[in-house]
Amino acid sequence: MRRNNRILQVAGAALPLLLAPMLLFSIAEGWLNFGGGEKDLLLLFPYLIFSVTFFVSAVVLIYKRCPPRRWIPRSAVVSFSLLAGLGGIAYVSSWLGV
Repeated sequence: MRRNNRILQVAGAALPLLLAPMLLFSIAEGWLNFGGGEKDLLLLFPYLIFSVTFFVSAVVLIYKRCPPRRWIPRSAVVSFSLLAGLGGIAYVSSWLGV
């Protein structure tokens, strides 16, 4: 029973990653329109980075037998921190003209 619980937790951690193709399809078909035309597809890059980071960190924490009340917030913090760090790097590099 314990192993099934961990498999269900990994499946739950993969849900944001599994929703990415549906989001891509709905933006490409025009069902979701944010007013940017084809540039709307660029919104998927941060979502994909967040989803992959969340999934990888969640799998590591689930493997270390952390309960869901610990691995969910920790994975979210790791994912948001990576996005904030990449955003900060992009912002500073825009000053440098790189």
